[in-house]
Amino acid sequence: MKRAAFVALLLSALLFAPASALAQSGGAVEIRGRVLHGADSPAFDPADARVTLNVLDGGAAVSQESASPDATGAFAFRAVPAEDRTFFLSVEYQGAVYSAVRQSGDLGEPIVVTVFDSTHDTSVLAVQSHTVVVTGAVGDEGFVEVLERAIIRNDSDRSLAPDPDAEGPAMLSFLRFALPPGAYNLDVRSNIVGGQVLEVDKGFALTSPVPPTGGGEPHRFEFVYRLDYDEPTLDLSRTMRFGAESLRFVAPADVGALSAPQLDDLGAADFDGRLLRLLEGQNIAPGEVVQMAVSGLPLPSAWDAARGTAGEWYVRYAAPAVVGAAAAVLFLLVLLRKRAPDAGREQLLAQARALRAAYDGGALGRSAYEGRTRAIRDALTRLEVRERLAQASPEALTRLEAPERLAQASPEDAPKD
Repeated sequence: MKRAAFVALLLSALLFAPASALAQSGGAVEIRGRVLHGADSPAFDPADARVTLNVLDGGAAVSQESASPDATGAFAFRAVPAEDRTFFLSVEYQGAVYSAVRQSGDLGEPIVVTVFDSTHDTSVLAVQSHTVVVTGAVGDEGFVEVLERAIIRNDSDRSLAPDPDAEGPAMLSFLRFALPPGAYNLDVRSNIVGGQVLEVDKGFALTSPVPPTGGGEPHRFEFVYRLDYDEPTLDLSRTMRFGAESLRFVAPADVGALSAPQLDDLGAADFDGRLLRLLEGQNIAPGEVVQMAVSGLPLPSAWDAARGTAGEWYVRYAAPAVVGAAAAVLFLLVLLRKRAPDAGREQLLAQARALRAAYDGGALGRSAYEGRTRAIRDALTRLEVRERLAQASPEALTRLEAPERLAQASPEDAPKD
């Protein structure tokens, strides 16, 4: 598990790599830095920290080297630069791993990595706001897409670090988020570098340490997933493990009607041409179960229901009239909805067809075929999510974090950008 977490840490850092700071000397790069304690603890001994440098060329590992800082916390490594080379620094201290990423082309000041004493007590975390957005529903396929955004503070002087010796089903020392039963295609993003996403009972957990925020920016977490449904009402209730100072439940009016008895209905407003309804509650207690549901979801057409119930063979041969009528309707829909193809989608579909041809021809094994097909399917899912989210601009989603504006708005006088 430690090796898997380390690999995930590297990959996550590459995805969220910031600008770097390196110093060059002759033909080699000298990477200099310092480990500091964020709370200026007089008991802090830099020798208790372990600094590791991993050099990556593209996606391939070139070298790995570890060292202990000196009495002042200073450390230095030397490595050969290259155009696409990435330097991944990790500092392990009291069970938590802090990281930084630097590129070989950036020459600047020494790297400063700030560490904190660790705690396994999750009470140091406070959820400033948690927003649940039902972004869309696909009735013919029977699924909804949900985007959740959590803003979390750590007002203590310690980092929350998961306890590896207490990894039971509950994982009580981990930062965890609840998900509705049956959630799939989960995609998680955060402004915290590194860590791994672990599936836990009724949701997921993160292995990343959660350092103090002090007076700086809070930690932001965003995750997208899908839920299947076969009834017009879908239950999105969950246990708010950490509580929340503010909880918001949002959906476009054309997707369905929201209900949440513990939240106040603040009405609807027009955001970029789409009517959004907002429900909000304040001071949700830790461990409180919040009832949330969306109703009036679109259901599959009679044609889709018939195929699902009787099977394609029965519909095709026992009810040919239904088949003919459905074909005519589908033809008209194609004409009405005809538009320029999406390059990204078309490219992914072409890759899927090529994979299938290679598999059918025996040039690709089953395991490789299934793995690459799954990756293409996930990419298509993310593309569809982005397209649906594009209907509400990033500015509109940001405005959802300002409930006072929406509370006073109505469809007639709602702000428009």
